[in-house]
Amino acid sequence: MNSNEAVEEFLKLTENRKISVDSREIKEGDVFLALKGEKIDGNDFVLDALNRGAASAFTSRKFNDKRAIYCQDIKDLLMRASRLLLAGAHFEKLISITGSNGKTTTKEIVAFLLSKIGRTFKTEGNLNTEIGLPLSLINGRREFLFARFGVFELGTNNKGDLEKLVSLLEPQVCVLLNVGSAHLGNFGSPEDLLKEKLSIFNSRRMTTAITNGDDTRIREFVRNLKCEKYFFGTGRYDFTLVDFSYDDRSTKVHFVSDGDKFVRLNGLWSAGQIMDFGAAYLVAKGCGLEEPAIDIAGLSLSFNDRFKVEKIHGMTLISDFYNSSLESWRSAVDSIKKIESKRKIAVVGSILEQGTHSGDTHMELGKILGAFDEVLFFNTDRDIEMACGTVKPVLISDDVRELAWWLKENAKKGDLIFFKASRSVFLERVFGKFMELIKDG
Repeated sequence: MNSNEAVEEFLKLTENRKISVDSREIKEGDVFLALKGEKIDGNDFVLDALNRGAASAFTSRKFNDKRAIYCQDIKDLLMRASRLLLAGAHFEKLISITGSNGKTTTKEIVAFLLSKIGRTFKTEGNLNTEIGLPLSLINGRREFLFARFGVFELGTNNKGDLEKLVSLLEPQVCVLLNVGSAHLGNFGSPEDLLKEKLSIFNSRRMTTAITNGDDTRIREFVRNLKCEKYFFGTGRYDFTLVDFSYDDRSTKVHFVSDGDKFVRLNGLWSAGQIMDFGAAYLVAKGCGLEEPAIDIAGLSLSFNDRFKVEKIHGMTLISDFYNSSLESWRSAVDSIKKIESKRKIAVVGSILEQGTHSGDTHMELGKILGAFDEVLFFNTDRDIEMACGTVKPVLISDDVRELAWWLKENAKKGDLIFFKASRSVFLERVFGKFMELIKDG
């Protein structure tokens, strides 16, 4: 079977079936892809997937079971299948979004706004890698084949990742939200990371570039592109954030875009999330929505693990477990300063994937933490202790209960408690234990 025949067979076998790369999520009739990673080999779970009811499994190891279909390169199969499906789509505009922070939020806002003027397809959740994005396309093939707009978030963990996805999609509208220090350790230097992010603009079909004007490096690069260019930020741009404030349930935003405008967003949005709205505003307006500020009032975003604000026993609890970088910390602190409280307490875990830059990153984090009255460190990996040179925590511990107990005994009505760390630190365990303790009295 040649590669084209393999793709056609794959699409035939997966039609009307959900594809999964996790055998634990397999349901009757699903298709399992046995992907081989650095630490886990999906081929080891093929029999488990079949026993759970998988109709078939694509594997890179040969099995004595006709339901297990051998494929030498499953990643390549996914990309080829996605390319074939995209060739049959009829998108008027295909929008791609990348950045160190805010991709999923921006994608959700853009998709919400564009749905007001036409059928819109968006990638599922945060599926933004060379595996996740094709999976989202293949699983959603019936939705996007007749959509007017396609909204895709593109992620990158290593050099060249973004180029592959841009080459697959060839988007007309390319959005770069920011270039921070997330995953810096995988790229070697800030310059290499910047180069990777800028490759979003390598699409041969690009007609519009939208980006953060506050970053001089990005702004100067984009200004030299031969396409329509739009900028958002705090300077004098196409979308200029003037100010924002909070009440109990909403965020009031003042911005300038063809004149002064005011909008009330449902929920408490961080400064970074408001910038995501700025990018989405420009995308929607460029795609034909007359005034996005009117339609945004109907949006209620779920901020699970991303600057999620809750009020409990008179305390304000903010959880931010999804991503951590110096840039997202600065954005969060800018927002927290606008929330009234008696004391501000930070429960902090490491910023991971910094490589040789980890020491400098955590020293700088210590300076940012000066905005808080009390700081606690969850030191499961010791990286966070590097911040002790610039901030003195009241408690350093890898014990979930000890940290939660300190909060129970010391946090008072009127306090604000902010929890933030990289995803794989699992700081939510401390948050969860604290919630248990205060609910139990």
